[in-house]
Amino acid sequence: MSGWPTAEKALRDHAVRDVLLPGFLDRDDDVPEFRPQPLVVWLRLDEGLLRFESVGQFDRLDTTAVDGVDWSGIGLLADAEDEVMVASCGEQLFGDGRDELRCTRLRVYRAPGADDTVCTCLALDFEGGHTLFLDPTWTFGIRIGNASDEQRWLKLHDEAGTALAADVVLHEV
Repeated sequence: MSGWPTAEKALRDHAVRDVLLPGFLDRDDDVPEFRPQPLVVWLRLDEGLLRFESVGQFDRLDTTAVDGVDWSGIGLLADAEDEVMVASCGEQLFGDGRDELRCTRLRVYRAPGADDTVCTCLALDFEGGHTLFLDPTWTFGIRIGNASDEQRWLKLHDEAGTALAADVVLHEV
């Protein structure tokens, strides 16, 4: 099973511990730098991971439940000459120092006429008022943002007919 219903089920049953982002470690300068390549983003759950991938013409977000981090199917990362690694971004995105957060609500956006499981963008609301917005329509992979990024995306794309396809409450606050 894949698609946003996978995220709904996993987030209903599990708390989120971290957001993991792949990229290259560039050691060419005096200070090594992490260069993100967010074609895939993982949510580390209390058990397993959710893998989000930009697919199609980079206009859809596919979601699968996986046991571990793997970028072998992502050509840019699998064929890289540089060192590939995963960065932990949860603290920067949630910033409250908790070990795990429950997702309280998810919003699925998709183009009109798209299959029910197709997701163009996904917004996840967490305890404490945090929102994680995943936008695969970004030129460089999946843009990871917050509630203001979701609102900005809606202003840009609402004229194109992208609609709120599902608004699901997972846990009462």
